[in-house]
Amino acid sequence: MVNTLKQIERQIAMSGIRDRLDATVPQPGRYVTGDGISFGPYLLISRECASGGSQLAQRVGERLGWNVFDSKIVNEIAQSAHVHQQLVQAVDEHTHTVWERTWRELLLDELPDRKYLRHLRQVVMTLGHLGNVVIVGRGAQYFLPARGGLRVRVVAPLELRVQTLAAEEQIPLNQARPRVKAADAERRAFIWNVFKKDAGSPLNHDVVINTGEISLESAAQIVLEMLRIKHGIAPAHPPKP
Repeated sequence: MVNTLKQIERQIAMSGIRDRLDATVPQPGRYVTGDGISFGPYLLISRECASGGSQLAQRVGERLGWNVFDSKIVNEIAQSAHVHQQLVQAVDEHTHTVWERTWRELLLDELPDRKYLRHLRQVVMTLGHLGNVVIVGRGAQYFLPARGGLRVRVVAPLELRVQTLAAEEQIPLNQARPRVKAADAERRAFIWNVFKKDAGSPLNHDVVINTGEISLESAAQIVLEMLRIKHGIAPAHPPKP
């Protein structure tokens, strides 16, 4: 929890620096909605279980100098009232008012776990509003406007992912296989139940990368190049040797 609070503080501080720079020279990748709310830039990564999506997020985040919020951290913020409040207080009253109107229109309160979903929505949209952030999972690409960032889907063949999880967890293949399938099914169900979207559809992403054919380093280069093309964003740090 302490590390998460520090990460939130860094994110808010980074946003303040970016806004001060933006006052003199417009920063690349910032998108302003018709309501006058700014978003981005951000990298949103959804992934199949054990496909390397989280590792890709860390690799690209290091090159960009952006904080990475994976699904576990996002969940932690959404479920902790104190941490959640500290994050959302970084957003001004006008933005909160616009968001509340939009959220009521989404009718997410009719779903089970509505308190968690409200908090999740607030967390993801606040992070997207602060910008210069990588968010992994939790349906971030369905909460946030596509024009504010790059949406990446990471996939790999099932058997390769089973082997990867077995090696990471040091468990037999016959135990890894059902865990991979269960995680995939849970993620697909979450996206469908909340957003009525197909998590695997390429139409919901800007880029789909198969790490069964492309190395993580090559995947990172692809993502960075797409961020440059779409938003004019250049890496802040060179790759580690």
